Amino acid sequence: MRKILDGQQIHKSFDIEKEKINVLQGVSITIYESEFISIMGPSGSGKSTLLYALSGMDTVDSGEIIFNNQRLPACGESELAEIRRQQMGFVFQQPTFLKNLTIIDNIVLPAVRDNKRKTKELAKKAQQLLENTGIGDLAYRMTNQVSGGQLQRAGICRALINEPKIIFGDEPTGALNSKTAEGMMDYFLQVNQEGTTIMLVTHDAKVAAKSERVLFMKDGQIVDELRLGKLAHQQGMDSRIEKVTRKMLRIEM
Repeated sequence: MRKILDGQQIHKSFDIEKEKINVLQGVSITIYESEFISIMGPSGSGKSTLLYALSGMDTVDSGEIIFNNQRLPACGESELAEIRRQQMGFVFQQPTFLKNLTIIDNIVLPAVRDNKRKTKELAKKAQQLLENTGIGDLAYRMTNQVSGGQLQRAGICRALINEPKIIFGDEPTGALNSKTAEGMMDYFLQVNQEGTTIMLVTHDAKVAAKSERVLFMKDGQIVDELRLGKLAHQQGMDSRIEKVTRKMLRIEM
C-alpha cells in the first residue's frame, strides 16, 4: 500500500505560564491510502495535537511530516492552506458555519474558492452529498434552523465537497446522541470504502471499533496499537468494542 501520510519523530511543546509543556514526544506514525485509523487516549495525551500537526494546521518543534509526497514543515502558510483545502477534509465536534448562509452555500463555499468548477455543478454535488447523509431536504435552511446532529452531517458534506484524499475528524461524534453517532460512523465507513483515507480522534470505543487500526496515546507518545481489519459486517462489533475497551483500560491504568 502507498503511504499517504508519514510523520517521524514529531515533537511539539507549548509554553504555559512560563513553563514548557511537552505535548508530543517523538511521535512516529504512518497512514496508508484508504486506511481508516482511530487515535485514542486519555485527555491530555496529545491526540488532537497530533491531528493538528499531521494536517499542517499547527507547527511542530521538530520532526518530519510528509503528506502525499509533500513536506509540510517546508511549506508556507498559503501553500499549506491550499493543500488543506484541495486535499484534506475536516470534521470537528462543533462544526463552524457562516450564519448568514444556507447549509448548501456553506458546503459549496470551500470549493468555489478554487474556481475549478461551475457553481451549479458544485451545488448539484453538494445536494447529492446532503441526500447521502439523509438531510437533503435541509439544503436551503439556515444553520440555526437545524439540529446539532444535522449540522454535523452537513459538516461531513463540506469535508467531502473537494473530494479529499484524507478526512481528519476531531471527536466528530462527541456531541451527538448514540443513534446519530452510529449513523455518522456508517457514513464514514461508506466514504472509506470508496477510497478516502480517514483519521479520527475519539474517546468512544464504539467509534474506534469501526476503524481498521486503533493507535493508543499516553503522555505524548503512541504506546500501543490494535489491528482490527476492515469492518465487513456489524455482527462482529461486540467483539471489536471489547478489544478496544480492554486495551484502553490497560493503557489508562
